[in-house]
This record gives sequence, C-alpha cells and structure tokens, in this order.
Amino acid sequence: MRIDIPGVERRSSSAADGLRVPSGFPELDAMLGGGWPGGGLIELLADAGTSAELGLLSPALGRLTRGDATADPAWVMLIAPPWIPYAPGLCWQGLALSRVLVADVQKGADVLWAMEAALGSGACAGVIAWAGAASRIALQRLHLLAGKRPVWSVLVRAARFRHERSPAMLRLQLHVQPGVQGAVRAEIFKNRLHAPGTVTVILP
Repeated sequence: MRIDIPGVERRSSSAADGLRVPSGFPELDAMLGGGWPGGGLIELLADAGTSAELGLLSPALGRLTRGDATADPAWVMLIAPPWIPYAPGLCWQGLALSRVLVADVQKGADVLWAMEAALGSGACAGVIAWAGAASRIALQRLHLLAGKRPVWSVLVRAARFRHERSPAMLRLQLHVQPGVQGAVRAEIFKNRLHAPGTVTVILP
C-alpha cells in the first residue's frame, strides 16, 4: 500500500543507497550484507529492562564520532535514551563526546518529531531514538526522510511492537542470552537488502 506523506518527496532511488556503517561485529556484518544499511529506517526491538541495544550500536556510533581514514568525525544524536547519559561510560564504549548530541524528550510524540527534525536537518550522520507506540504514517515519514540523506537512522522500541506492521527496511530483535556474559542473539526477521537470519554476538 502506498502512503503519500505531505512534505516528503517519494523517490525511486535513495540518496543514501550504498551507505554501510560497519557494526563492529563481523558475524553481524555478514548477516547484514556488509554493515548497518542507510537509505531507510532501521527498527531495533529490545527486551524490557536491558540496555543491550547500546552495546550493539556503540561500535558504529564510535566509528562515526571518531572518523577514520575515509571519513571525518561526524555528529550523532541520541534522542530520549532510557538512561541518564554517563560520559565516562560513553567514552568507554568508544564514542567521542565532542560529537554526541543528546535530546532529553519526555513525550512519545515529541520523540518522533525530534527524530524527524534531526533526519531533516542533514547535520547528523547517525540518529538513534527510543520510542514507544508510533503510527504507521509516522514510521513511514521517518523511513522516507532517512532515505533522503546519507544518515544511519535507528528507532529502538520494545519487543511487544514486533507484530505491528512497519515500513522499516530492517527490523531485528535482541535477546539476551542467559549464562553467557555479554552474549546477545540478534534475530533479523525483516531485511529488504539481504536475507533474514539470526546471529549471536558478544557485546563489549
């Protein structure tokens, strides 16, 4: 079903086609087809009461904020993280704090608005937002905006939203593995650019 969103241009090819951000986990990169894709929204579902998503995303966030031989350091934005940002912890995760923006947003609708504004600004190479309920139109708008610029965009939501329809190009759910320190099973159940599958990684 096609949904036309006022103010968002639908295009046959994305400005971010081909963008890949290495995840920092070779097994996951192989499942993703080379790294986290750009050109659309990624939806990451996590079990309640865990912070595994930050451990999974931090190597890529660190890479973006530090830069490398092929790219300069870039801005990343964290919108409504469910924990108080702890600077030494973010540094330990590899992020360059001088390139990290944190938006303290309280209301669910404001989280989606803040993510939309960040994607539309063109100022960030990575935008990670934590949200709850979201309409299909709101998700479609984020997905289309993410495809207009070379930005890595991830929406983190609770596992209970797995069975809702979503336009996201990539959807995966994290499962903490009991008995193994730092082990997380990433279940990729929707992937438009590569095959779905499951991989277990050890978080730092």
